[in-house]
Amino acid sequence: MPIHLPPNGAPCWFELATSDPQRSIDFHREVFGWQASPSPGGGGPYWFLRNANGTVGALRGLAPGEPRGYWNVYFAVADVDVALARAEALGGKRLFDPFEAPGFGRGAMLTDAVGAVVSLWQPANPGDAGDFVMFEDHAIGWVELAARDGDRARDFYRDLLGWDIDESAPGGFRYLQFGRGGTRYGGVLPMTADWGDMPSHWSVYVPVPDVDACCARATERGGAVVVPAFDAPGVGRIARIDDPTGVGCYLIRRAAPAA
Repeated sequence: MPIHLPPNGAPCWFELATSDPQRSIDFHREVFGWQASPSPGGGGPYWFLRNANGTVGALRGLAPGEPRGYWNVYFAVADVDVALARAEALGGKRLFDPFEAPGFGRGAMLTDAVGAVVSLWQPANPGDAGDFVMFEDHAIGWVELAARDGDRARDFYRDLLGWDIDESAPGGFRYLQFGRGGTRYGGVLPMTADWGDMPSHWSVYVPVPDVDACCARATERGGAVVVPAFDAPGVGRIARIDDPTGVGCYLIRRAAPAA
């Protein structure tokens, strides 16, 4: 039975760009159990990352001009050329012209209206996602934009991708959750002075059965815990780790639903 891709406007693919692919592959295999397999076809070395149930995303080396590693989040669109033109009209800037991945789809990379790198993706077969998985343990379960200007980010993505947005203030921190088709996929966190001079950026969250055990494995395998584990009331237990190349992601163990 085919697995359906998330709807247009939702995150649909995740890609780790790293300065040392083999070190990142080894680290994520030991921490999350991900297996890496080379992608067929051209376009340079590219590995699919799989957990026990399916494909969670991919990994590649840095492209020319990319100074450091990061997680790249792709959002599904019906027509990548139309969406890219709309993004530019809203204040985004293309990084590359749209590219083809034969048999898979058509994509584009840009910076959004607050300067965060993001990608658009037009799948070749919108009704079939192969074995792509989300929302389960050891897959991507949430994406988050830390934005220098939360209102501008909200308006950009609402107008570009048709996001449904809810706003809350857990613990006194303003937070905007976005969704499509009745499913919540991520949030926008307006950055405060505490963030220093860090630019706006996207992050991914990986659900795990035990956040503290995962942090321990990360340090044992040459990574670092950059945000120690903490409990977020009503959300769950969260931490952030970096792999040995400095690429980070969040870990989360979601809180049990209220009775």
